[in-house]
Formats: sequence, structure tokens, C-alpha cells
Amino acid sequence: MSRKRHLNKGEDQTDINISPMIDMVFILLIFFIVTTVFVDERGVPIDKPTPSPQSQQDNDSEPVIFRINRAGTITYKNNEVTLTKAEDIVKEVLSESDVPVILQVQRGAKAGRMIQVMDVARQVKESVKITVSTVE
Repeated sequence: MSRKRHLNKGEDQTDINISPMIDMVFILLIFFIVTTVFVDERGVPIDKPTPSPQSQQDNDSEPVIFRINRAGTITYKNNEVTLTKAEDIVKEVLSESDVPVILQVQRGAKAGRMIQVMDVARQVKESVKITVSTVE
């Protein structure tokens, strides 16, 4: 029986006081709410064109598509062209209709060659739309 008494005496009721932990959670919550910055960040403005009947007529003609490979060779409709020939092509096509110039540049190609073709297109018409894409 002494064992039972010993066990009964050893079983003290222990409670965990969680009120300091709750206080700490509220303090952290208040800290994070106060230090959070609420900023309305603006993105990059994008000018989305609206379709019009005139632009749909212009889209019937094909855009000028130049391909530039890693070696710096410029091709138009699977024919190799020089910068002066590219300028003549852009003049001819843009005199008929206002179409964009698309540059399909192969990955690893020199950026200088692409810039040269862009400059040629801008010399022909300052407001020409130029689109650049990469191809494998």
C-alpha cells in the first residue's frame, strides 16, 4: 500500500500556462501588420490596339519577314539578301501597304546584325512596326 500512496503523492497535477504564448502571438501579429507595406504597384503600361476595319484590310497583305541566322545571313522568303537588298524590299512592300517588319532571329545570332536590319527598316519609314522573335 505504500506504493500506492507514493504514486498518488507523486501525481501532481501540472497545467501548462499558455497565456504568455497567446500574448506573444498577438504581439507578433501586431508587429507584422504594422510593418507590412501596402503599396499599389503599377505594372508596365501596355497599349492594346483596337481592331478597326482599315487595319483588317491592311492585314490581308503579308508582313515583311526577315530571318537572321547565327552566321549573320539575312534571308527573305528563303532567299539570301544583303542589307541594301533588304532596304529595297522594305521600300517596295511599304509603298504598297503599311505592314509590319518581322525579324526572326536565330538564338546565338549577333545583335548587331539585327540592329542593322531594324535601322534599314526605320530609314525607309520612321513609323514602321518592327517585331523581333527568336527561332531555333
